[in-house]
This record gives sequence, C-alpha cells and structure tokens, in this order.
Amino acid sequence: MAEKITRLREPTRRVRASLRGSTQTTTVTNLIIVGAHALAGIVSARALGPAGRGQLTIVVLWAAVIHTVGSLGLHSSCSYHLARWPDRRAVLVTWLKRIAARQAIAMTAVSTIILWWLHLRLRLTPLLTIEYMTWAAAATITLYGTAYAQGSGDFTRFNAIRMISSVIPAALIVASALALRLTPAEAGAAYLVPTWSSAVIAYIWLRRAGNRVPAEPLSARERRSIWSYGWRSVASLSSLMLNSSADQLTLALLAPAGSLGLYSVGAAASSPLPALIASFGMVGLPTVAPLAGQVKATATWRILRRAACLLALTAPPLAALLPWGLSWVYGPRYSAAVIPAELLLVGAVFAALTTVTDDLLRAHGLPGFVSITQGAGGALTVIGVLLVGGRPLGAVALVSSLGFMVAFALAITRLYAATYSLRPGNRQRVAIG
Repeated sequence: MAEKITRLREPTRRVRASLRGSTQTTTVTNLIIVGAHALAGIVSARALGPAGRGQLTIVVLWAAVIHTVGSLGLHSSCSYHLARWPDRRAVLVTWLKRIAARQAIAMTAVSTIILWWLHLRLRLTPLLTIEYMTWAAAATITLYGTAYAQGSGDFTRFNAIRMISSVIPAALIVASALALRLTPAEAGAAYLVPTWSSAVIAYIWLRRAGNRVPAEPLSARERRSIWSYGWRSVASLSSLMLNSSADQLTLALLAPAGSLGLYSVGAAASSPLPALIASFGMVGLPTVAPLAGQVKATATWRILRRAACLLALTAPPLAALLPWGLSWVYGPRYSAAVIPAELLLVGAVFAALTTVTDDLLRAHGLPGFVSITQGAGGALTVIGVLLVGGRPLGAVALVSSLGFMVAFALAITRLYAATYSLRPGNRQRVAIG
C-alpha cells in the first residue's frame, strides 16, 4: 500500500512543479501581451475614432474566422499529439509543414474573395482590405510554431513567439500615432508585419525540428488519429470563435461601423480576463494529456481551481474601474461603451473559465465536445443579436454574456463526467453499472 501511495505521489509532485513554473511564466507573458494589446487598442481607438476602429475590427474578425476554420484544427491536434508521442515529434512536424503550406495558400485565396466582398458591401478602406488578405496565412504558420513549442513543453519559445506578434504591434501603432495621423490601413499594417515576422521564426523552428529525423514516416493509423482529433477540434475552435465574436460579427452586418467601434471598445475593456486566465489552460493541456487515472483527475481540478481563484481576485477591481476608467482612457467619444463593457465583463468571467475548461477537455481527448459548448453559446448569441436588431448595444452585450454562461455550464458538466470515471472507486461503479 505504501509503495502504491509513493508511486501516486511522485507524478503528482512532477505535475505540481511543472504547473508552478510554466504557469507563472506564461501568466506573466499573458500580462505583458494584455498590456500591449490594451495600449495598441487605446491608441488606435483614440486616433481612428469609432468608425475607423469599426473598420479595423471587421477585417480582423473575418480574417480570424478564415484562419480558424481553414486550420482544420490541426494545430490543436499537433499540440496534443506532440505531448502524447514524444518519440515521434520530428516526423509529426515534417508532415505538418506540408499541410501548413497548403493551408496558407488556400486561406489567402478565400481571404481575397471574402474580404473584397466586405470591402464592396461595407465600404472598407481598400488598402486595409488588401493587407488582411494575407494575415490568415501568416497566422497559420505562426500557430504551428506555437503549437510545436507548446506540445514539446518548451514554454520559453511558446511565450517568445506570442510576444513578437503582440508587443511589436503596440510599439508600431504608438510610433505611427506620434509621427503622423494614424489611418486604418497603417494600424492594420502594424498588426500584419509582426505576424509575418513571427511566421518566419516559426517556419525556421519547424524546419529544424523536421530535419532531425530519419525515422519512418507517420503510419496510416497515426495520420487517422491526427486527422480525427483535428476534425473534432476544428468544430470546437470554430464554435469558440463563433461564441467569442458572434456578437461583433453579427453587429457588423446590422449596424454602422461607428456602432461596432463603440461596442468593440467595450469588449476590449473586459478582454484582459480571458487572456490572463488562458495561461492555465495553455500549460494544462500538455501537462494533463499524458497523465492517467487519479493523477489526471487531480491535476485537472487543481488547474481549474487556481484559474478560478485568480479570476476572483481580478474581476471585481476591473468592474469597479470601468465606469470612469473607460471614458478616461479611450476618450469621451466612447462614453456610450460603458454599459456594454460592464455587461460584457460578466460574460468575460464565464468566457475565461470556459477557455480553461475547454483546454482541459482537449487534454482528456474530448475536443469535439467543445464544439457543443461553444456552438450552443454562439448560436444563442447570434439569434439574440438578430432578435434585438443590433440595438441598443447594452442588449447585444447582455445576449453575448448569456451565451458565455451557457457554454461554461455545458463544459464544466462534461469535464466533471470525464474526471469522475478516472477515480478508482468510481471506475469500479461505472464498470459494475
């Protein structure tokens, strides 16, 4: 019995040490990224005004949708299988490099068609539209490099590449705003150039990792496993994108760019919460995926508890600061965004917890269920925004928050069921039943 307890404690100690170090560094990185995003968002919002900010939001959101759907969930599958198959990493990376190149070409073609249609329909700035036709391709290559670092447990590289595509845009936008009058196209370029820079770095990492191995290529069974996880992931990631952006995507088709600009500032004011808490899921996925049994269940709930504790400390002060802070930071033109921001903050709390819960579901080999949780929340949001007709903005924000609540309720229920069967006593009951 003592020997059994010792065997159980040893992996538990390793998990705790891994979570403590990697989560702390990733959380610090996320704080820097959140600060950089906030600075870039504040400067661009003040310089562009609600209408210009609305145009930038439209192209960013639609490029992100194309990127998410076009990735086919393979970057998520990459992280999971790199953690599960440490001896096959180089072979897996070699295979994924070819897939990434094909996806980048396809995404550029699709982006050209969709974004030009939006340009004609919504009268977007032509140069801004052309710039973002290439964003999805760069983001895809970058994301494979990020997934490679995450799945390998190399959180130094993982955090470094994320910093490049987040911190540099803030510096470029501030410099542009100080040097000249910032336009939507210039703001778009400030985001696009660092994304392509990080894509080049990611490609170098992947090429080096893939050149190491003369091992036999992926078997048909291994490829089926990767594709299966990917197809389930693309449904979940698409649903996640839908749920997190459904309100703004729908609002863009119902209201002027100025209204979307106001609403996007309200959403940005509450966005630090999910970004801050996301580090627990980022580290938790590769940490929990290789575990089994009681240790896996314990690690899962430890991660979620830590995320909830940090959220409880940060959400109330942010709620108290929003009424006066938003207008002071973004300028008086955005005072109408205060009420949507407060309502969206409630949704952001549930969105943050859902983000961690979804990553833990992926770690348990359940990426497909995320599509149900996020899909339900996204569908509720789209229907609600259409019913209220995109106005007032407070009603849109309330509908969006309800969508996040529904997603979290479904996700936490499924995670409980997944961990319940891992406990020794419960496994026996499930088998007997």
